[in-house]
Amino acid sequence: MLAPAVSLEHFMWLRFFGEFYSRVILYSWGCGLALFKVVGVVSRRDRIAALKLAATIQQELEKRGLKTLLEPRLAKFMKRSELATPLKRMQCDLIITVGGDGTILRVCLAIPKPEPPILAINMGARGFLAEVPPEKALEAVDRCLRGDYTIERCWKLSAAVGQEKLPDALNDIFITSKAPAKLTYVDVLKDGEKIMEYGADGLIIATQTGSTGYSLSAGGSILDPDVEAISLTPVAPLPYYRPLILPLDSRIEIRVLRPKQALIIVDGQYVREMGREKSLVILGKSEHETRFIRFECKFYARLMNRLFPKRGAK
Repeated sequence: MLAPAVSLEHFMWLRFFGEFYSRVILYSWGCGLALFKVVGVVSRRDRIAALKLAATIQQELEKRGLKTLLEPRLAKFMKRSELATPLKRMQCDLIITVGGDGTILRVCLAIPKPEPPILAINMGARGFLAEVPPEKALEAVDRCLRGDYTIERCWKLSAAVGQEKLPDALNDIFITSKAPAKLTYVDVLKDGEKIMEYGADGLIIATQTGSTGYSLSAGGSILDPDVEAISLTPVAPLPYYRPLILPLDSRIEIRVLRPKQALIIVDGQYVREMGREKSLVILGKSEHETRFIRFECKFYARLMNRLFPKRGAK
C-alpha cells in the first residue's frame, strides 16, 4: 500500500509545529519545571556556615515554586520540622549537598536507589567530588534549574562478605585490623589465583572516583575517568609494596590471614566486622551509579585545582 502524498505546504506546517513544541519542551527544562520538581537539601552538620548556606539555598528553591525536603538536622536548624526527611526516605529529583566529600558519600550510601543527580557545593577541606565553591552556590542553583549543565556518571563498586551484600562503594572499601595499631595480613586472589599477599595497616580497594581520595593519600595511582579498573593500595605496608591496578571485570577475593577479626569500611561511613572464616569478594561494577551535576567537564583541570589550588588557578 502506497503512503499518501504530502504537499510541500503540509510538510512546512508539520516542521513548524515540531520545532515549536521542541522549543516549549526545552524552555520548560531550562526553567527547571520538567527536570526537577522535588529537591532534597543536605548539609554537613558540624559547621554553622554550611547550615546557613543550605538554608539560603532552600529558601531560593521555595521562591521558585519547588518542593524541598530537608535532612532532619537542617530542618531543625531552620525550624522547618514539616520538611524533615531522613536520607533513606528522601525520594527526590535532585539533591543539593553543602559540605565536603564526606557529606556526599554519606548521602550516596543512604538515599533510595536509583540515586537522583547531585549538585555538590564545596564546604569541605578539599572537595574532590564537589563542583561549586560556596560563593557561587546560588549561581550554580540557577544554572542547574535552567538546564545549563552536564551529567558526570560515576560507577560504583559492588562487593560482598560471604553471602551478605555490602553497600555499593563510590570511593573505596577499606580493610583494616579491628585491634588498633595491628598489622593486617591478607591474601589477594584474582579469578581464583593468588596474586599478592599484603601485610599493612590496611588495604584500600578504590574505584576510579576513589583513586583521588584516600588511595591517593596512601600513594595510590590516579585512574583516568575512561579506565574501568580498581586500585589495591596498601597503607604503610611492610615490606614496601606498590599499589596494584586490576581490571574491573575480574573476580577479586580478599582473605584475611590475621588477626582473627578485621573491619570492612565502605566509603568511610559503613563499618562491619569480618572474621577469618569469611572473605571479601569484589563483584565488579554495581547496577547503580552516582550522577553529578557538572558545569565544567575537565577532570584533570578540576583535579589540579584541588591538588594545587594556587597553581591550578593560574
